[in-house]
Amino acid sequence: MNFSIKRILFAFLLGLALAAASTEISYALLKKENRVPGIIELIIPAGTGDLVRAGEAPLDIPRDLRFVVGDTLTVVNQDDESHQLGPLWIPANSSASQKLETEENMIVDCSFQAGSSMGITVQEPVTWRTRVSGIFFAGFPLGMMFAVYSGLVGSQKKKEENVRPS
Repeated sequence: MNFSIKRILFAFLLGLALAAASTEISYALLKKENRVPGIIELIIPAGTGDLVRAGEAPLDIPRDLRFVVGDTLTVVNQDDESHQLGPLWIPANSSASQKLETEENMIVDCSFQAGSSMGITVQEPVTWRTRVSGIFFAGFPLGMMFAVYSGLVGSQKKKEENVRPS
């Protein structure tokens, strides 16, 4: 095989390897949801209304929630008071559900938090296809850049070898 073709193939493989490393590190640091959509239950424990009126936050309820597109949020109210989460009205000792169908970040009114609001993030699930396409979308341009620069470096070395001091 020609040296130039070997150099170009090596450059593309190096680009794909660096892209794979950087996208997987980013994936690990961002902690994207890597799961299929499902039913997520949020339980409002008994006595939550009293805690909120006292200015305290219920320990069992997170301040922010993360979902993937297609999840169904089911809020189960075990309190003796009715509560609200965004568009959901949850009467005492009952439940309400909402399917999350669009990717978005929002802050909604929430009657069972001391601050009266809750952050909700709905994102696309990260699948193996998403991760592989990210590697290729980053790896090919990076490999092309390495191939071009390796050609420039190689031609510069040849020029230096051909020019001999007299």
